[in-house]
Amino acid sequence: MEVDPRSLLPRHRSDVEHVKALVDLGYPAIAPVLRDIAEWLQDGNWPISRPIGRFLASIGEPVLPTIREVLTGDDDVWKYWCIDLVMREMVPQIGEQLRPELERIAYYPTPGERMEEVDVEARAALKQFEQGCSS
Repeated sequence: MEVDPRSLLPRHRSDVEHVKALVDLGYPAIAPVLRDIAEWLQDGNWPISRPIGRFLASIGEPVLPTIREVLTGDDDVWKYWCIDLVMREMVPQIGEQLRPELERIAYYPTPGERMEEVDVEARAALKQFEQGCSS
């Protein structure tokens, strides 16, 4: 019997049981709810944010369109946490594919990105990717 991944979406910010069930279901089964899962990264202080970030990072290339959507959007806090919790956990060769978005944030931040220190986080991710790719 196939499990509907929508039934496993977290119900609250401490819903580690549903997060574990999503991780166990894995990719590509969770593909239809990838963006819904990423919404739980909007606050990195929530107990489920870090495990979700690690899980999304482990998916690799299929998560890039979702992260790109966040990075080109207008929620600066969400951008910060996507970079911190997902991109910095990615294999550098995968994360490098979002270099244009990271460079724009790092070197030409909006006032909101600067205020939320998204530019600082983007520069740190770029540096990490450069170190990882040269190893």
